[in-house]
Amino acid sequence: MSFTVPQPAAPGTAPRSPQADVRHVWAGAFAVGMGDMVLTALLGSCVGIGIIWRRKKRCALAHCLLGEAPAGDTGLDVRYVSNAVPALLRGLGARPADYAELEVVVAGGASLFERGQSPMRVGERNIAAFERAMALHGLRVVHQFLGGSHGSRITLNCAALTYETRRLAAG
Repeated sequence: MSFTVPQPAAPGTAPRSPQADVRHVWAGAFAVGMGDMVLTALLGSCVGIGIIWRRKKRCALAHCLLGEAPAGDTGLDVRYVSNAVPALLRGLGARPADYAELEVVVAGGASLFERGQSPMRVGERNIAAFERAMALHGLRVVHQFLGGSHGSRITLNCAALTYETRRLAAG
């Protein structure tokens, strides 16, 4: 596990200053940022879950590979959506009374193979796990950029408290 101590903006408006501290959030990791930090993740079937907390001027981003943690899991492995959401909330220092202030942004969950090629349908399972986690914690989703057949990028600008989601070109 990796840890580093929002009127929604239109796509393309998460500017980076020349001095921005860009943090790439790799698969199975999450980061909490503030100040000039920019958090970003490249996604395929994984989902990137971002939370913006305007009052505290903080944001957090998790890069989740799979939906549900197996039975008996310790709850610390943020590869799983079911573990990542509570980890993001703890990392931000948010308590249930704060949840109404949080803005959730999500991207990813693509189906990178033709329908008949992959019986696992990882992207669809990740999206379903994300929806369950939002319902469980009562969190408000302000932007979804999910599904499709190509990868995507999610970026949170912690200084401006903005986000950007973008589809990656087929290649």
